Amino acid sequence: MKRLLLLLAALCCLAGCCDTSAPAMPDLIPRPSSLRPGSGCFRLPATLGFSCADSTWLPAAEFLQRSLPDGVAVESVCGEKAPFTVVRAEGLDTIGGYRLSVTRRGIRLEAGSYGGVIAGIATLRQLTGSDGTVPAVEIEDAPRFAWRGFMLDVARHFFTKEEVMALLDRMAQYKFNKFHWHLTDDQGWRIEIKRYPALTEQGAWRDPSTHNHDIRCGELAEEWRDASYLLPEKNLRRDADGRLLYGGYYTQEDIREVVAYAASLGIDVIPEVDMPGHSLRAVACYPGLSCTGRAEWGEAFSTPLCLGNDATLDFCKGVYEELFELFPYAYVHLGADEVEKRNWERCPKCQQRIAREGLADEKELQSWFVREMERFFNEHGRCLVGWDEITDGGLSPTAVVQWWRSWLPQTLDESVANGNSVVLSPVEFAYLSEQNSRSLAKVYGYEPLAGLADEAAGQVLGVHTNLWTEFVPSFERACFHIFPRFFALSEIAWCGGGAEFEPFRRRVNSHLKRFDEEGWNFRVPDLDGFCDRNEFVDSARVELRMPFEGLTVRYTTDGSVPDSASMRYEGPFTLHGECTLRLRAFTAAGNAGEVVTARYVRHPLREAEEVAGPLADGLTAVWYDYRGRSCAEIDAAPLKGRYVVEEVRIPDGVSGNIGLLFEGWLDIPEDGIYSFYTYSDDGSVVRVDGDVVVDNDGAHSRVERSGQAALSKGLHRLEIRYFDSNGGILEAGLIDSAGVRRPFAEGMLKHRRDA
Repeated sequence: MKRLLLLLAALCCLAGCCDTSAPAMPDLIPRPSSLRPGSGCFRLPATLGFSCADSTWLPAAEFLQRSLPDGVAVESVCGEKAPFTVVRAEGLDTIGGYRLSVTRRGIRLEAGSYGGVIAGIATLRQLTGSDGTVPAVEIEDAPRFAWRGFMLDVARHFFTKEEVMALLDRMAQYKFNKFHWHLTDDQGWRIEIKRYPALTEQGAWRDPSTHNHDIRCGELAEEWRDASYLLPEKNLRRDADGRLLYGGYYTQEDIREVVAYAASLGIDVIPEVDMPGHSLRAVACYPGLSCTGRAEWGEAFSTPLCLGNDATLDFCKGVYEELFELFPYAYVHLGADEVEKRNWERCPKCQQRIAREGLADEKELQSWFVREMERFFNEHGRCLVGWDEITDGGLSPTAVVQWWRSWLPQTLDESVANGNSVVLSPVEFAYLSEQNSRSLAKVYGYEPLAGLADEAAGQVLGVHTNLWTEFVPSFERACFHIFPRFFALSEIAWCGGGAEFEPFRRRVNSHLKRFDEEGWNFRVPDLDGFCDRNEFVDSARVELRMPFEGLTVRYTTDGSVPDSASMRYEGPFTLHGECTLRLRAFTAAGNAGEVVTARYVRHPLREAEEVAGPLADGLTAVWYDYRGRSCAEIDAAPLKGRYVVEEVRIPDGVSGNIGLLFEGWLDIPEDGIYSFYTYSDDGSVVRVDGDVVVDNDGAHSRVERSGQAALSKGLHRLEIRYFDSNGGILEAGLIDSAGVRRPFAEGMLKHRRDA
């Protein structure tokens, strides 16, 4: 009998174990510092006993429950013999470090802080298969930066409490720990302030038929047949006169609930009520807050608050006093960006303030306001954060500067020199509004500390990514913009870049598949296998390369926008005539990717050119002092320098206002259709034998454009134009048959030896 009982006990113990060899290790984002695979796996039981040595960490059990497959319940138990134990390890850092050990018999998580517990559970979630198995593994991990932030703008378009909480869950899953809540702006006031009730009674609602952002979103919904651009019905209501209004706001009880939920995920909430600019809705509700008594637009930005009026300062402090009661975290964001100062120049009260305080000008008036608010923040035990415009006119060294203007690196340098702590969120890499086919790779290549001295790097608190929502009216649209670049910024903030992009891209795709299974929207990675402009001699073969399995591609050949009823791509097909091909990928859950357009044109092989005289490798490059918005005008600008280059890039020493003209010949090895590309910030244009092959012109951030040319063997005249006024980036070359972008091969580029 005793032997039988022992056998039964052993079987019960092994019920939660896997005797098979360890499954393939899941694709983790962000990468852990150290990972050692073990043997076998642990199978989650129907009820997972969860033992936590520190009772203050017990709220993590709720996050654990949401992180496990359906059908697995978490039950808090006592003792270290529970299948899942959490213990405090004094040797681990207190900003998120953890050790995770999974064996056939259970899971052990050691952490140095509550944030480490959440980070360890987030990793466990990614390790856990849909069948409830967790591969045996030893992971030791810790974050690179203590501050790993995400900002959501709910002023331009409103997101419900539940939607915000869903995003907080995703933040925790990818180890973000600072939620920056942009609660007010010119377009909406989203937080209840009881002493100023009109801010939400009036300022939280607007007429969408007269609002430019809402009108444009409606146009985009129709243009792209994309319902994610529509205003959600839950955010629409009718007033007493039957007029349709859009908006919404958070009650103070809503705020407390979100803050508590974030705290359970190890996330600190940083509120922002933007002052003294971006205050149009506040002025519309209380006109006496402005210099003119009107809510209006200036040359570039909206009416600022009147800083010469003591009642305005009382308003600002009154608003923040209520905020301090709702948000316990030490850091609070003042905004203070993009302030239109012309009203202050004409305002007697503001000019009196400037004179009375001994200020030099309106810049110093803003600086005076920031310092005044910082003193008020400090009296309430809070630390002021502001956008990098708070450096204008002088700055207290105790404020935190959120650097966003990547075209003004001097503001970052000035902040560091002044002794300020800084948070990095450069628009070039950390803004999630605009995106294209190369955006994910660009973001993943971002190195936050590049160019900073070691002592300056010590003042960097961390990295912050932002979603502004002018044209993001729905939660689905927000997710489209956030993911998958969120994954790249997660890895940069947690462990740093430096890894190769292709392995990261494969990890991203596995996460996107899981997102699709869970019903979340995201930007579907781009299809490949064609150029923006394609040439053929007799016919063209269309053969798509898919980013991952499970996608359905729909297309049209008449230039119309494809939808779920359009022709389905079943495999390679042939075009015999010119057409505009438009394609759209759909995920298994029905999420629609962006519409991509490929123009197909018939063109005979261009004959090679006979070139007299000796040729040498490379192209000539001429630098012009050009500040414009079109490649065509580059060579009308003053000449700066001449070069011979072996590849198409910005030559060393060329900076500032850049206009480059590359000229020479391209030596084509055999007859065929050749695919060209440029990737540039700002504009670039490629001409072959005088024809525009790649049109990437205009002022823009980093964008790739591509095109084909039918070329016979031999020399063909090549011209590439490029411009940028802020240093920029330029790549140009050929796309091979596998879709790989490569520089022009050695020996292909030629110029006259005497040029």
